[in-house]
Amino acid sequence: MAASTGNARFRVILVEPEYEINLGSVARAMKNFGFSELFLVSPRCDPKGFDAIKYSKHARELLLSAKICKSFSAATKGCRLSVGTTGILFRHFNNTIRSPITLQEFAAKAKDNKEGRIALVFGSEGIGLTEKQVSTCDFLITIPTSEEYPILNLSHAVAIVLYELAKVSRPKAYTPTSVQSLDALNHSFSLLVDQFASEMRNPRKAKIAFRRMLGKSMLTDKECAAILGVIRRTEKEIKKK
Repeated sequence: MAASTGNARFRVILVEPEYEINLGSVARAMKNFGFSELFLVSPRCDPKGFDAIKYSKHARELLLSAKICKSFSAATKGCRLSVGTTGILFRHFNNTIRSPITLQEFAAKAKDNKEGRIALVFGSEGIGLTEKQVSTCDFLITIPTSEEYPILNLSHAVAIVLYELAKVSRPKAYTPTSVQSLDALNHSFSLLVDQFASEMRNPRKAKIAFRRMLGKSMLTDKECAAILGVIRRTEKEIKKK
């Protein structure tokens, strides 16, 4: 499936990543969801190492083109907003108290704000982001996880964040039919049931079952029109006889 071009607004920044496997997996996730700009701040492993290349799979070129920066400020240069990530819902520092918003909340904000590049910042596997790095971020987001083990693997966290952002930037694959169309379909079915009410044990129950089925079916306009056409054609044939 083709990725949305809106994902070009985002820059993925990994701060001091420690493991080649995670680097490769992050690159793969980025390509899966249509993100292409990767910055690495003082990586502690080789971005071109064997495991990094191996786990990047078909995202090898993305990994090899990653930009290496010596500082956090250099990596975020040119971005209008920077977004930090944390696995702890309310993280307290000595001089900074940040309450993160949910990933879904941020995705909605990012969808409505389409100007300027946005940096998605992920800390190292060992300590995450420092207090100074968190304090410079415009937003801090978190992914809901189990309280028993709230910290996600780096590549898993990146994949979840990118998925959520890619999801809101794409047009909906499914558009349900209107309430008016469902009402028309339900009304026509009710008229059809009335035609055989005298021969049915419980016509009211049939109407209720059909209405409930419509509520669960998630019909599209075309599907609704097709069913409605059959019912109305049946009604006409009954009237002729």
